[in-house]
Amino acid sequence: CDGGVLEFGSTESWDSIPKVKATVELPTICQTSGAVYALFWEASGGKLAVSARYVTPGRALMLKASRGDDETFITKSSAVSLQSGEGVVGRVFASHGEELVPNASELPASQFTRAALAEEFGIVSLAAVFWNGGVLEYGSTERWSCRPKVRIDLAARLKAVCDSSGAVYALFWEEAAGVLTVLEHYSPPTRVAALKAKRGDSETFATRSRGFSIGVGEGLVGRVFASAGKQLFPDVGAFTAERFPRTQHAKEFGIRSIACVAVGGGVLEFGAVEQWTTPPKVSFSAL
Repeated sequence: CDGGVLEFGSTESWDSIPKVKATVELPTICQTSGAVYALFWEASGGKLAVSARYVTPGRALMLKASRGDDETFITKSSAVSLQSGEGVVGRVFASHGEELVPNASELPASQFTRAALAEEFGIVSLAAVFWNGGVLEYGSTERWSCRPKVRIDLAARLKAVCDSSGAVYALFWEEAAGVLTVLEHYSPPTRVAALKAKRGDSETFATRSRGFSIGVGEGLVGRVFASAGKQLFPDVGAFTAERFPRTQHAKEFGIRSIACVAVGGGVLEFGAVEQWTTPPKVSFSAL
């Protein structure tokens, strides 16, 4: 793991190695979403069971002080197993989709078997999303009217886009208050090294793009976001600055073709120095 060894352990007995990826990501999910807990469910023996779990330290301490024990919503949930298609988690697993439950304690047991537990531990809202072959569940003691966005290992996902498409950069644009800005960017190390040798600095088309903000419906990225679609632009160097404000930067860094895809509440943008006549196929989920 990053040139070293990741060691982790538990006071409980493990029959198999917990899913490390999920274990490492759950604290970040709580931090970025405001959730007080996060669970990762995966299929085992024909049923869905919790393989990784996390509760925020503050929430754990508060529950211990009020209850006098170490039980939390996640410890109780770990004793539950579900069929594919059963309840919120089972439905999300079967559909490979997502669900938001604004008030978990109000759902009947047929729809959410842990409704009584949610009420016992003060869980109001929860979200479930198909991720990494299983279901990511996270929840809050506050009411959510929409699913909070979480960004899991976004740089690694952008790297995968470049690796699979041959792109020399990838960006993820996130929308807030009608404006799109770059949340994360990636350029392959070979590309960065080649540009540094040629230019003498660390600038890339991706780093230059970070300074731009684009209104929904404006420019290449803004129009793709507004249409919730995807589009290939084979030769952005031919565009006017009005249509593509970064056209001069594209010429400066030798970017010719750009593909944009509306996904995950934002826009994935990636491009190449060669001309693409058809958009490369990539797999990307921003959660």
